[in-house]
Amino acid sequence: MSLNNLIEQLNPQQRIAATTSAKHCLILAGAGCGKTKTIVARAAYLIEQGVAAQNIQILTFTRRAASEIVSRVHLTMGDAAKGLRASTFHTFCMYLLRRMPKVFGLTQFSIIDRDDQLMIFRLLRGKEDSNRQNNQMPKPQQLCDLYSYARNTRQKLSIALEKQLPDYLAHKTEIAAVMQQYEQRKRERNFLDYDDILAVVAAALAQSPALVAEVARLFPYMLVDEMQDTNPLQWAILAPLSAHVSLFCVGDDAQSIYAFRGADFENIHHFKDRVPDAEIYKLEKNYRSTQEILDLSNWLLAQSPVQYDKALVAQRGEGIKPRLHIFPNEFEEAAWIVQDIKQRHVQDAAPWHAHMVLVRSAFAARHIEAACIQANVPYRFIGGMKLLETAHVKDLMSLLRVIANPNDDIAWMRFLTLWNGVGDVGAGKLTQQLLAQPEQLAQADILQSFGRIPVETILIMKQMAVLQQQVAVCVQLAIDALKAQLSENYAKKDWSKRLKDFDLLLQLAGKHVQLSEFLEEYVLEPISISEVERLEEQDVLTIITVHSAKGAEQKVCYVANVSPGHYPHARAQEDFAAIEEERRVLYVALTRAQNELILTKQNLSVWATQRFDEHGRPLASYFLNDLPRALCGSVIHRAQQPSFTHARQSDKLALDFGLDLD
Repeated sequence: MSLNNLIEQLNPQQRIAATTSAKHCLILAGAGCGKTKTIVARAAYLIEQGVAAQNIQILTFTRRAASEIVSRVHLTMGDAAKGLRASTFHTFCMYLLRRMPKVFGLTQFSIIDRDDQLMIFRLLRGKEDSNRQNNQMPKPQQLCDLYSYARNTRQKLSIALEKQLPDYLAHKTEIAAVMQQYEQRKRERNFLDYDDILAVVAAALAQSPALVAEVARLFPYMLVDEMQDTNPLQWAILAPLSAHVSLFCVGDDAQSIYAFRGADFENIHHFKDRVPDAEIYKLEKNYRSTQEILDLSNWLLAQSPVQYDKALVAQRGEGIKPRLHIFPNEFEEAAWIVQDIKQRHVQDAAPWHAHMVLVRSAFAARHIEAACIQANVPYRFIGGMKLLETAHVKDLMSLLRVIANPNDDIAWMRFLTLWNGVGDVGAGKLTQQLLAQPEQLAQADILQSFGRIPVETILIMKQMAVLQQQVAVCVQLAIDALKAQLSENYAKKDWSKRLKDFDLLLQLAGKHVQLSEFLEEYVLEPISISEVERLEEQDVLTIITVHSAKGAEQKVCYVANVSPGHYPHARAQEDFAAIEEERRVLYVALTRAQNELILTKQNLSVWATQRFDEHGRPLASYFLNDLPRALCGSVIHRAQQPSFTHARQSDKLALDFGLDLD
């Protein structure tokens, strides 16, 4: 395909955006309006205009999106697109850190992931929950989330604590002490966590005009996908560059649903204030859904006090009006959803995969999963789990990590405790001995003297140490070294299925020439299990959380439990910003449907009283309180009554009206 052909395929709104001469611009791309095609066309257009592909940096939020954009530009531009970079914010920052380590004051360092962070916080907080002080402290996972939220939103601990864990405000001093110890531990071990990767680069850009000039020289054109999901820390990376590079940012303020991770709705909603000379373009022609589905979605946004100022129009035209089904309880709701899908599969020969059920959380999916099992409907649940976050893969990665960095005490702890007879205490003592002798041959001698690690494994580790530039070979050796022990550890935990995941690791390893590079890339951006499952092309029903469904779509979509107390969630009722995020969550769910949109709810009491926040802004009652019948039909399902046809009049029942007075 040529650039001319690609440009001809764009609608007028997309074409204007892709070929703009503005230095900075924001593309407000509604759901299903072809934002990826517009980014691809923009990159191809810049290359056609004489910009070297290697001078364009595309920033995305997933490896999958980055890969798709690059491959599509290559398809259009051929060899001219060679060198085009697309990566996540973290991978982009890692590129800068590795390219110019002295500029950032870093030499040798290791990246730690969330599991590593949790282990450090667990150790610092103390393991004895019976300890009175620890009962007053947040759990390790809460500490980890709080720390990351404060870093990404660039807020003081006290403010982050008030927003995230207000019940622990009285213990701010103790929490701050743990956070300080955590940061000291990272410095001592040369560890960088996910947040450090961004924060180090942001701080350096803010302080060094020379670094800003160098990054601008390397990448004078920066294209940012999913701008609504950026957080203040990511904006702090872009802000110093904005005066020196051309920014082309694409996103949808109506799909900003990750505030709990620190995403800042204002980064896109007030983009013009932050980049005054930017041009704003809109993409409102939707290619995914029918107009009836979009009418309901448009209505939901129009009820908001926030000016989203968009009305999507369906390229496909008219279709089936959405329907709302009301049930007496969650059990009958789940049973009906599954039976309706099964009926479509049997009577209409509709494949299972043509249906998708959207839920708020894994917990909310449990009744639907149970109904699928009972009705023998094949399904998969997608809730954001990552392949490289699974226990068996992290076990294997621990061996690779100690080969790449013999000082990685967290990886040593995980690796050592894999073996029979090695507990936390023994592993901790041995780890201290290993760190005191960082030479790998000396470490091999220590392991051999320990006596718990098989000699064959130690010999393999010696081989791996000299083969770090043959990544696939290293991964295969690691599999050989651990397979027997892992098969024992996971004998009752689906080992045969877990073993297949190692084949994928081998494929990924083949793309790299350095073990440390492989570890960094896949720790920073783990492969999603849902992506792996997509490759299998299984004909199964998909049950998916709304927060995992960005970019997903299906012919028939069921949005489950749109009940009062859930949209908006009861927890959001006193917070205007939280209520608006709840509206956007529902909007994302509605706009996944292509042909049919089916809503289900439980017939609970509806609270419709209007309340106001401290600024006088109205707090939302149930979003669907005033749902116009013209936009969405409704069906009420009565409770199924038990049958008494088998009871005979002659049966004598022993009825007891008495109270046990004993």
